[in-house]
Amino acid sequence: MATATKDGIRQTLKVQKPAEITPYLNILPYGPPGVGKTVLAGTAADHPETSPVLILDIEGGTLSIRNKKVDVVRVESVEALVKIYEQLMAENDGYYKTCVIDSLTELQKLDMIDIMRELQSRRPDIDIPSQREWGISIDHMRKIVRGFRDLPMNTIFTALVNIDKDNNGVVTYTPSLPGKLKMEISGFVDVVGYMTTAVEDGNSIRRIQFAQTSKVIAKDRSAKLGDVVDNPTIPMLWDTMHDNS
Repeated sequence: MATATKDGIRQTLKVQKPAEITPYLNILPYGPPGVGKTVLAGTAADHPETSPVLILDIEGGTLSIRNKKVDVVRVESVEALVKIYEQLMAENDGYYKTCVIDSLTELQKLDMIDIMRELQSRRPDIDIPSQREWGISIDHMRKIVRGFRDLPMNTIFTALVNIDKDNNGVVTYTPSLPGKLKMEISGFVDVVGYMTTAVEDGNSIRRIQFAQTSKVIAKDRSAKLGDVVDNPTIPMLWDTMHDNS
């Protein structure tokens, strides 16, 4: 009787063992403009487990991946992005294996423009967002990231970097998002990497840091990527994270 009860509740709850859950990749690379975030996302087209790729272009910066076999949709409003999400939920049926939102930083700015436009239609005297408007935008971004993350596909979110210096001169690097959202968004995904460039022996290197420090927001729930990866690609990261040897 006890076994039947246990099996019954497991079936009712539709429980899974961690190893049975489809290991989709969800990653947030962030860094300064031109560091290669979009290029990194575009390399998802080079692996059978992450291609075909749909890029939702909010920054208008896909020139760097013009030679990649990816599909691009130019997104100019949060409303348009939500409609794409609904279409992916209803119609994708496993075709696109990876969706890229490039970038969250620009998306949040678009969202605030929409919020302020609606506010000014009622209160034309207000031209600066208050704490209320920031709260609305933060809530929108939470829902968007969670929604896309939970789609049955891989998701890549890019963001610019925010560089802060405190009164003691200590510099910290976080995704460029307002308030506590920069920390919350990092918690929604499995992998967060801070991207930089370096020059070694006359060669330019793209570098992504997955090790969390007191100065840099980063993480790797797979615990397989190491502290730093040079010249990263999505196929490289995918194969490393799924290496069971």
